[in-house]
Amino acid sequence: MTNSRLKKLTPQFKNILRVSSKIAQKSGYNIYLVGGVVRDLLLNRPVFDLDIAVEGDAILLVKRLAEYLNKSFRKHHSFGTATLYYGNHKIDFATARQEKYPHYGALPKVRVSFLEKDLARRDFSINAMAISLNKKNYGQLIDFYGGRRDLKNGLIRILYPESFLDDPLRILRAVRFEQRFSFRVEPKTFLLMKNAIEAGALQLVHPHRLRNELILFLSEARPYRYIKRLYSLENFNFIDESVILNKNDFRFFIRAQSAIKFYKKEFKESNEIKSWVVYLAGILLNLSDEKYLEVINRFGFRKNQRDQAISIKEDLGKIKKLDHKRKASDIYKRLKSYSPEALVFFYAYFPKKNLRKNIRLFLEVLSQQKIKVKGRDLKKIGIQSSSFMGEVLKELFYRKLDKGLKTKGQELKEAKEIIKTNKS
Repeated sequence: MTNSRLKKLTPQFKNILRVSSKIAQKSGYNIYLVGGVVRDLLLNRPVFDLDIAVEGDAILLVKRLAEYLNKSFRKHHSFGTATLYYGNHKIDFATARQEKYPHYGALPKVRVSFLEKDLARRDFSINAMAISLNKKNYGQLIDFYGGRRDLKNGLIRILYPESFLDDPLRILRAVRFEQRFSFRVEPKTFLLMKNAIEAGALQLVHPHRLRNELILFLSEARPYRYIKRLYSLENFNFIDESVILNKNDFRFFIRAQSAIKFYKKEFKESNEIKSWVVYLAGILLNLSDEKYLEVINRFGFRKNQRDQAISIKEDLGKIKKLDHKRKASDIYKRLKSYSPEALVFFYAYFPKKNLRKNIRLFLEVLSQQKIKVKGRDLKKIGIQSSSFMGEVLKELFYRKLDKGLKTKGQELKEAKEIIKTNKS
């Protein structure tokens, strides 16, 4: 590889690599661009973050780099890594290391090493390439394990036979890369992957690590194919052996893709949706309430994520009642407490026309409404009690939804009617 590949990076990235190279040279270190970024450059895909391996002290290098650039960084002494924050990007630096797994499924023990050993610990050959950032061969591709050949042939291949047993999460990654790039798992790798699945390798992994990998898996664009492929291989036994998906569930995943796409397009300024929550709830939905809660707790999701997933399961019956003509205020009251993830789930789960229409009305219109009348306006017409003022404003908002009040004058007139009714 020549510098032409690196020229496809943004000016910010090109600058950080050049400066890193100079500081590394002064420090007597060799540094390399490694991992997924090299793969994506070869595939002409966009690059958002950088990973750099350092034959030397990565933390000391980043400290010097941050001082030179006047940027912030975070260090992790126990891992020999540091992250530099540069504009909207982050650049991860790691001391080159090799790994040894004390037992299958465990976190590895690491020790300082050099580039070839560092690349040998990677998951697949297509992620085990590097680009030199050193003066003598800047921009040169380093490929010890045939990654470029496998990339050209569209193959996912592990680097050694025990790979899936040492880190069973590579099973999920194999499916993820296979589907993302429309590649295929190399035959020997596929056989070893199937053997690891049948041996229950994923059950050896700590639930929190499984959770993190599953979030990445379900956050991929259009993950219907990913879910279908993994289910055909593993049945999601690593989540729970009771997980059973049928044709209707897979139809839901397809509808969910469309619903999430719609939400992201129409509500860019609203709360960002965590699409993986929608898909995970769909995978778990057929579990009993007790089992559903047990899985959510075992995986250790954050409180808000846990609450979102639980509300989806618990409130399906309540939402089903929205499949009728209702006042706008009733729709608002029913849906106002739900997260975007829950609303999108309900929209995708229920194909009924009226129910979907009501959810869409809430998202597009009702949730955007605000009243123009304020507390000070009510004071001017004689309302002094703050609690009564709150009740009036709340009722005024609901009447605005139902009556389609447009102007502040219309709202004030309605507010006076509310006050009059409450006093009589």
